[in-house]
Parts: sequence; C-alpha cells; structure tokens
Amino acid sequence: MIALVLLLFLAMLLLGLPIVSAMGIPALVYILIKGLPISTMAYSIYQALNSFPLLASPLFILMGSLINSFGETEKLFKFAKVLLRHTKGYTAKTNIVVSLIFAGMSGAAIADIGGLGQIEIKAMEDEGFSRDYGAALTAATSMVGPIFPPSIPLVIYAVLAQVSTLGCLMAGMIPAILITITMYFFVSLQIKSKLKPQAAIAGTSLANDRQESLWQVTKDALYVLILIPAIIVSMLMGIFSPSEAGAAAVLYLLIIQVIKGKFSFRLLKGCIMETYKTSAGIFMIIAAASVFSKVLTMERFPEMVSSWFLSFSDSKALILLMINILVLLVGMFMETISALTILTPILLSVTHAIGINPIHLGVILVFNLTIGMLTPPFGVGLFTVAQIAQRPMEKILKELFPLFIPLLIALLLITYIPQLSLWLPSFL
Repeated sequence: MIALVLLLFLAMLLLGLPIVSAMGIPALVYILIKGLPISTMAYSIYQALNSFPLLASPLFILMGSLINSFGETEKLFKFAKVLLRHTKGYTAKTNIVVSLIFAGMSGAAIADIGGLGQIEIKAMEDEGFSRDYGAALTAATSMVGPIFPPSIPLVIYAVLAQVSTLGCLMAGMIPAILITITMYFFVSLQIKSKLKPQAAIAGTSLANDRQESLWQVTKDALYVLILIPAIIVSMLMGIFSPSEAGAAAVLYLLIIQVIKGKFSFRLLKGCIMETYKTSAGIFMIIAAASVFSKVLTMERFPEMVSSWFLSFSDSKALILLMINILVLLVGMFMETISALTILTPILLSVTHAIGINPIHLGVILVFNLTIGMLTPPFGVGLFTVAQIAQRPMEKILKELFPLFIPLLIALLLITYIPQLSLWLPSFL
C-alpha cells in the first residue's frame, strides 16, 4: 500500500498536477481501499488547521505586504545604501544588509526578491556591476528571509512538529546573522573582479548617495527599522505571542500611515487580497499534507525511513549529512512549504532516534529547502529574479553558482553547531 501511495504521488508530480492534488488524491485512494471513513480526512485537516500559532503566518504576510505597498522598502534600501556608501562595491554590500533588515518584515524569500529586487539590481548596475550579477546576488541574499524572525516557514514547521513557535522563531535569528556575515565576506572578495572599472551612469548615482544625509534617511526609515526589534523583544518578554505580535505590527503600520496621511483603503484592500491568496495556498498545502502524512504514519513509513538511515550508520554527523543531501535534492524539485509538510514527520523520527533537537532540525530543514529555491528545474526564486531582471535564466545561474559556496558553508555550520540555533531558545 505504501508503494502504491508513493508511486501515485510521484506520478502526479511528474504529470504536473498541483501539489495539493498530488498529496490529496493518493491519500483518498488509500482511505477508500482500506475502507476507512471519509471523515478521517476531515478530522486530519481540522487537526492541522485548528492552530492558534498558525494565525501568525497570514499576519506576517500582511505585514510584509503593507510595508511593500506603502513604499517603505525604498526607504530601507536608501538607509542601508547611505550607511555603506564609503566602501567599494557598496551597493552589493547594501543588497546583503538590507535583505537581513527586510527579512524581519516579510519572512519569505520571494517577498524579498519581489519587494526589493528591481531597486537592488538597478543600484548595483549603476555602480558598475553586471545586471546578471546583481540579479544573482539579489536571489542569493533573499535566502535569509525564511530564517530570520518572523519566519513564515518556521511558524509552519513549529505547527507541523508540535514544538514552540516562539522557540523556532528565535532559533532562526543567529543562523540568519551568520548567513549574512558569510555572504558579506564572500561578496567582499568578489567585488574586485565583478565591479567594472567605469559605469555609464554610476557617477550620478554615487554623487546622489554621497549628498544624502545619514540622519535624514535614518529618520525617514526609523519607524520601520524599530518594528522588528520591537516584535522580537515583545515576544521574548512574553508580552505578545507570535500571532499577537503579527497583529500588533499590522495595527502599528496602519496607525503610522494614518498619522503620515498616506493611508489608502485601496492599498489596504490590495494587501488583504494578496494575503488571502498567499495564505489560502499555504493552508491548502498544509491541509492536503496532513492527510498524506496521516497515511504515511499509518503505514509506518517514517519508522521505515528511520531504520533505513540507521542501517547505514549510527554516526550523528553522517546521518545529518545524508539528511542534508536528501533535503537539497527534494528542494530542487518541490516548493518549500510543500516539501516541509511532507519531510517534517518523516525526518523527525530519524532525528529523534539520534537525539537531534526538533527545533534545530527545523532551522536546518527551512534553510536547506530555501536554497532549493535557487536551483533548477523548479527554482521559483531563480525564475522570479530572472523575470524581474529581464535577463536569461542561464546567465543569472552562471553568476549564481559561486554564491552557493557561502550558503553551503553557512548550512554546514548551522547543521554541526546546534547551539547557533538553540542558544536563544534556551533562554525562553
């Protein structure tokens, strides 16, 4: 039966069916063949979606959408650009730094690429970088989005793994900073070879950046800059749960826009509709995955996978390496949330057997699957940045390959130094 379910699932994926259908139909076939009541599916879906922590996901999506729609991303980018303007290749470094800042407001890589992509690529091109390199760096730096709190994938992982949502969110903070530092040093080494001696319009751009007052750009972006530290501190102090923090952030942004006289019901409606669409897609995947995972659990598939891993070795280091390779491969062919919902229950049984903390596993899984967004054949991050940059995907991919080095270095450090993920949650 498990072979039939998995073969149906793979066949439907290869035929290009939506992931919801690819998980839901095999699960329904299993339930019908086994003679189980159809209410089994309804109950599994109810259990998966009846979760207060899951409310944080649409609220954080709405927060990022509001920041984008009200034009605050440009102020964030200008702040970071003026802050780093006296260093060579400052637009590339700004790209890295501002991705970390914006990560705390979007919680998703695609939101980072969509919200800042055009601004970042244009600024880098003005300074003298090729458009292909600007697009590649924009895609690579966006990988910090799903790790730094408030991370939408980490919220979903916490619900799937039945662990602390706040613990998972805090676990991503130090790894996100580590990814940013690793990328910053690597790109600093690349700047000399990637930066052209002269750029056609760099002079005007550089002159404008040098004339900008640091105090002015800081003042313009201050109310957004303090938002994420405020959210993190409020959660750490127990003032807000993650869901309440998301609601408070949305309310704060709306009040600020009203005070500034920039509030628009049309923009708010657009943000809410965008949040509905994104959230509906995520919740449909979680619903279908809950039934699919139930079927796998009933057939003891997670235990079979765990036994298979342990049959190779009882070395924790080797099993973690095997898990990373498996997840990287899955990430190449599946979207992050879909892969996360399928892999979480399976890999939890493996890591439980070797004593890996489930929160540590969550950070590994989310970052690993996020890297998969940059890899063909289904790299949604790569497709998105190619569309924004209006450049051939293969040319961007050529510039992107070296940038996998700092990402994989960061992944190995996160994997084999668990305290990077567990130190902050230990204080909760």
